[in-house]
Amino acid sequence: MRAEISSSQALPRFKYVEGLRALACLTVVINHAIAESFPSTYHVTIPENLSLMRLWFAFGHHAVTAFIVISGFCLGLPAAAHQFQREIGWGMFMLRRVARILPPYYAALLLSLLVAWAYFPSPVGIHYDFSAHPRSIDVLAHLLILHNVVGTGKINYSFWSIATELQIYAGFPLLVSILSKKRGWWFALAAVVVSFVLSYILVDTRLSRAYVHLAGAFIVGVGASWVVSNIGRLRVVDILGRIAMPVAIVALVAVVTWTIFLPRSLYKAYVLPHDFLVMIAVGAILIWCSAPAGLMRMALEFKPLVWLGERSYSLYLLHVPLQALMLKIGISVFDLSHTERLVFAMTIGLGILIGCSYIFHKFVELPAMALSRGLAQKRLARA
Repeated sequence: MRAEISSSQALPRFKYVEGLRALACLTVVINHAIAESFPSTYHVTIPENLSLMRLWFAFGHHAVTAFIVISGFCLGLPAAAHQFQREIGWGMFMLRRVARILPPYYAALLLSLLVAWAYFPSPVGIHYDFSAHPRSIDVLAHLLILHNVVGTGKINYSFWSIATELQIYAGFPLLVSILSKKRGWWFALAAVVVSFVLSYILVDTRLSRAYVHLAGAFIVGVGASWVVSNIGRLRVVDILGRIAMPVAIVALVAVVTWTIFLPRSLYKAYVLPHDFLVMIAVGAILIWCSAPAGLMRMALEFKPLVWLGERSYSLYLLHVPLQALMLKIGISVFDLSHTERLVFAMTIGLGILIGCSYIFHKFVELPAMALSRGLAQKRLARA
């Protein structure tokens, strides 16, 4: 029987991971600032002089794919350091994940409900109008973490990914068990393919909102953690390490080119191949930047970027209701035009968001992190 992995296992920290997480979060925030300022639901179009902003409508979703790959990488590192030979107990693992993720999530859910009910009794002409009037079933789905299937887009339209991520986490101990076997990686690669096939099959159903293929993106992140943990030990890993930079560059260029030239009306139809390229790009970047030197790593380890990455979960949770509230004030008090709304959201509004995220991180997220660590220490003491 394999020894159980120590829940106190120190997770290797790479500052560039926080920088990458910060860029992904900022991409989402900018995406939603554009969506709120030029709400397509009200048939408002982005003016030609800001046409490049249309690209962010695709990048916003794919930033979530990046988050999932990063999560797989971070969770995979301690297991990969032991070649996945140390067992992860499902109960304790999920208890720690729930303790880390759900207290900040529920606090942000409460804030989002208060903003919706108190400040949006009637539409004000922004995208958030269509999230601000949830039904009882929508609230229940959010409480039960099923809102990536039921009530998606209500209350806080960025929350769907929290449900998807937590559901993916539930399969991580099984993934580690599979990877401990002789041909485990072949099964893992097959799982990536199956996740994309399932997403394709479910594309016209309610379950499409769960984005099942993101489980494949998570596995790619775990794979990247295995490569980083075994560079210098295995020949195949050394080869993957050497090709990581060109693979990342080619994949990134392909993503940007595809986004520029693919009509926006086709984004949804081609989300699977686009997400595939994104997960390959992010996985390759995580491997590429594991080398101790390099311009990409230096850029991602820019101190303000790392600082923001450490608070990115708080920023992600808060940005939708606070953006909406600030824009409502800007519209009602200053009668801001659509372009002025975007300028406000990207300057003063972004500063306010980061400040609120700092406070939320300090008083809500950090205690949740301490709770998760405390559970690990209690488990170790009992062992």
